[in-house]
Parts: sequence; structure tokens; C-alpha cells
Amino acid sequence: MSLQPDSVGIYLREISKYPMLTPEQEITYARQVQQMMIVLNHKQALKLRLHREPALPEISADMGKSETEVSQILRLGRIAKEKMIAANLRLVVAITKKYRWSHLEFLDLLQEGSIGLQKAAEKFDPNRGYKFSTCAYWWIRQEITKAMPSASRRASTLINPPRLDCQVT
Repeated sequence: MSLQPDSVGIYLREISKYPMLTPEQEITYARQVQQMMIVLNHKQALKLRLHREPALPEISADMGKSETEVSQILRLGRIAKEKMIAANLRLVVAITKKYRWSHLEFLDLLQEGSIGLQKAAEKFDPNRGYKFSTCAYWWIRQEITKAMPSASRRASTLINPPRLDCQVT
């Protein structure tokens, strides 16, 4: 594709505009994301109990907090997560470059790495003493490597369909 180098260049220019986080910002944002995840987990548990999507007053009553508090936790958590992700997209690019040998397009690898970065932002615990980039590196690699076999599996199933006459003993 002739558009890909331009697309990658535009993407790289865009992500370079976001500054890296200081260690203090990293911890503050991670704690806000943790609070958001607690609210979202309460919401999911309430949804399972009610068998429908709970409203904000129901979530706040279930948590023993005011609606304003819950709304603020969710808003600050989303903003913090976005900042953590934006500041670490260069890490995704650096890791993705190591997997250029795979049969996936570079932009597809970037997308998978970005999914890993999102998971890292949600699961990072600043109280463990590690930097966010350490946690993110692992999640980014997990998502990229998870995508690679599935792409080759799709191709191999088209070329070599499985035999259905096998019996399991």
C-alpha cells in the first residue's frame, strides 16, 4: 500500500506531541484510573444482579457515594487513562518495530499494541513500586504476540482445512 508510509508518518508526528509523564503524574493518574475501575466493577456487578444497565443513582447508592462523587471519579479516571495512553504511545511504536518481521501490517501491529496499552492502564497498580512503562511493555507484547498466531492460524485454516473424521479416545 502506498498510503501506509504516509499514515505511519502522520501517526508518529501526532503521538510525538504528547509529553512523557513525570513519576508523580504517573502515580496520580494511575490512582484515578484505579478508582474508575472500582466504580466500573461495581457497575458490572450491579448489572448482573439487576439484569439490566444500572443508572447512576443506583450505582452511587450501591457504593455509598453521592452521584456527584461517582460522576467525578468516572470523569477523572477517563481523562487520566487517556493521558497515560497518549503519553506512552511511543512505547507501543518502539515495541512494535521489534515485530516488523511478522506477517502483519505495521499499522495492525500498532493497533494491537495500543490495545495492550489500554489494558495496562486499567490494570496498573502504582503501589507495587514499578514504573508504568514496565507494566505496559508486558501488556503491549502480550497483545502483539497474541495477534500474530491468530493471523497465521486464519491463513493455515484456509490452506489446510482440519480433518473432521478424527476421533478423540
